[in-house]
Amino acid sequence: MSNWSRDSRKSTLYVLAALGAFASTGCSGRASCPPHGQMVTGDACHGEQLQCPYDVTITACDGTTSAVTSSCSCQNGRWACPDPGTANCVDGGTSTNTTGGSAGTGITHNQPTVHDSSCPYIFAWNGSEFEYQTDIEGEVIGLPPTAAVNRGMSRYHSSHVKLTSAEFDSNNGIEIRLRETLPEASYFDRARLLLVDHPADYEVFSSSAERTYEWNYVQPFKVYTSKNARTPLSAVDKNGNDILDYLKDLDNTPAPIDQAGLDEYTLDFGTIQNPDHVKLLLDAWSKYKVPTTLDVQPFVEAMDSSGQWQTVRTFGPTAGDMKTVVVDLSNLLPASTRLLRVHLGVWAPGRLLLDRIRLDESAPIDVALTYVDANSANLIYRGSATTTSSTFTSRISAIDDDIPDDPAEYAYGAFTRYGDVLDLLSQADDEFVIMRHGDQITLKFPGAAPPPDGWVRTLMLEADVFYKVMLDPTVITHVEPLPFHGMTTYPYTAPQGYPNDAAHAAYVQTYNTRVIPEP
Repeated sequence: MSNWSRDSRKSTLYVLAALGAFASTGCSGRASCPPHGQMVTGDACHGEQLQCPYDVTITACDGTTSAVTSSCSCQNGRWACPDPGTANCVDGGTSTNTTGGSAGTGITHNQPTVHDSSCPYIFAWNGSEFEYQTDIEGEVIGLPPTAAVNRGMSRYHSSHVKLTSAEFDSNNGIEIRLRETLPEASYFDRARLLLVDHPADYEVFSSSAERTYEWNYVQPFKVYTSKNARTPLSAVDKNGNDILDYLKDLDNTPAPIDQAGLDEYTLDFGTIQNPDHVKLLLDAWSKYKVPTTLDVQPFVEAMDSSGQWQTVRTFGPTAGDMKTVVVDLSNLLPASTRLLRVHLGVWAPGRLLLDRIRLDESAPIDVALTYVDANSANLIYRGSATTTSSTFTSRISAIDDDIPDDPAEYAYGAFTRYGDVLDLLSQADDEFVIMRHGDQITLKFPGAAPPPDGWVRTLMLEADVFYKVMLDPTVITHVEPLPFHGMTTYPYTAPQGYPNDAAHAAYVQTYNTRVIPEP
């Protein structure tokens, strides 16, 4: 990806029409992309599911230019590529950008619409404002059958997402906002809060940060504890370059990766005193829509006493935006291990960006877990939000503001009517709150007794959600058919089907009455 300065990112706002949800190597005809940047709108192409990288020039209000990598998609035998962005400057020196042509919508925005995330964004009260926490990585549906993320679809279950800066008031509880600002439809089945009380000198993490469905297995939910985790003494990449400065701080500056190949980081943590309880803590995010023909699961190697590398464990990448993946290496390391080598892997369509890595040797401790159900849940129209997508150099950012929708990001069909949706989020039963671009679920949770002296409280949101991306013109843009837990593919065929009983029929008739036909 062409790099552009942090200042340029702050001053340059742009819109690119998103083309294609994910790369696929299982298309007919050409199974790989032509050389980077050689796709031209209107040229012949092969493979209806093919998406390839394409540099787009963005011109800022001050006349400077920068480049970002978008993608061209193969549509009906012809390439469709985004046009360059041209700034629309307004008073005060700010800018908005529009795109036109085959990829453009002709609509002016003040936020980019190239999205690499999925599912609603979580905004939680931090004591002074509603702050973006992270995204919710649910189960994606509606992608081409060859997409890697379809593997293990039937294994999907709810996730527990750590809220890093949310402030829970023991008397008044907390308000959390789930915002659908992306070109997709989301199907929310359950949402409740988990209070994790623990000693103040410990950190806690959710096993749900690690996504494993692409490799067809489930990581059972677990709360990990950590105390006195340490960063490496040294860290080098596969070419021997010193990358320690990239990995020792949580600063939104990930270690550079080889976008065309595989990456490995060799880490020296010094003497490991307690191999019975050793864990790696990876603060990272996943970058999606990365064309590749490779499919390698991330894994960890350890050097044994003879100087040989041994594979000790595979693991899954980060579930979406920035989260902490815990790779448990307890009782797996060879004797006298000092050096570890982390292989980031690559999978269609994602890459792993590592911001910080630490090693923890503390024994697990008991923590207090308390689930709290919402006492209020309302679905409202809110509009879109100012967001920037993840890149190879920066995670997602988002502001809890109100800006116009992008009609190009709409889905169509029967959505949940606005209003009280508390009953729909109380359990995972395939009775969904169906959200459209611009929708928000406002959740309010009651207070609870504070933790004991010397303890603190960390919040996690349990979320059960499917989402259907609307970026690929070859994918149906309707919310129907409704998904359900345990389906092995989507769209599904008989004998699979959405539950056909009186309760689910009543749900559909009562709640899914906001019908929006496709124009």
